[in-house]
Amino acid sequence: MKMKTNQIIIFYDEECPFCKNYTNFLKLKKSFDLKLIDARKNKIELENICKNLDINDGFIVVYENHCFQGAKALEFLNSAVDKTTILGKLHFFFAYDNTFSKFLYKILFILRKFILFILRKDSKI
Repeated sequence: MKMKTNQIIIFYDEECPFCKNYTNFLKLKKSFDLKLIDARKNKIELENICKNLDINDGFIVVYENHCFQGAKALEFLNSAVDKTTILGKLHFFFAYDNTFSKFLYKILFILRKFILFILRKDSKI
């Protein structure tokens, strides 16, 4: 897959309500060509782009042929998100330094598994 300039691709779990709402809420479309891809339906495409990452370890962001996952993906999105939106202001406020990003992402990762368990969906993709 050839990426466009200023294109951000986010591979996420569309079956997870939390993941789906977060990706739709990002509002990166003003500054970037944002492409949201359901990892469950496009696992082979994801494996071709980010060969060394496992989507089951967290959502993946691709920008300029670089793959970011988990806390690193949050840090990257913090630098890219529109700072005028509510989420953008929260991203800016928390600054997502390494320690905070890792802690926050671990909580979100556990929350995702819990939500999918309640919905009787498999958390493995």
